[in-house]
Amino acid sequence: MFYHIYEFGHAAMAPARATAESLRIAYSNPFNPLSYTALGRSMAAGLEVFERATRRYGKPAFELPTTTIAGRPASVHEHVVLSKPFCDLLHFERVLPPGHGRDPKLLIVAPMSGHYATLLRGTVEALLPMPISTSPIGRTPAWCP
Repeated sequence: MFYHIYEFGHAAMAPARATAESLRIAYSNPFNPLSYTALGRSMAAGLEVFERATRRYGKPAFELPTTTIAGRPASVHEHVVLSKPFCDLLHFERVLPPGHGRDPKLLIVAPMSGHYATLLRGTVEALLPMPISTSPIGRTPAWCP
């Protein structure tokens, strides 16, 4: 139900977002005399903030193809274990070097803070020498029933 409300809100803002982008272009056009005034610059800046705040951004990819285990490079494969509208559980499978024993498992949960937790990628990269399952950027398994 919350997913439908979220989608409805995003769709309802589409005309306002398109209008804001058009007006921003008009207020920042060098052929518009208002673009040289404080009012024109302020309007263009405010419209740009509104448009960016209501835009839907794609999730940045982890793109972590390799890691170093015991001083040797090892490839990493990312798999989606569980997928829900607001939650994807990812597993980073490492191809371990010969003779490497089993490591303890580690679960990383991204905070649900209203944006994509882009700093989580660095955490995953730093911990890749250990096996990792994680919720993707900006999503948490707590929402997965």
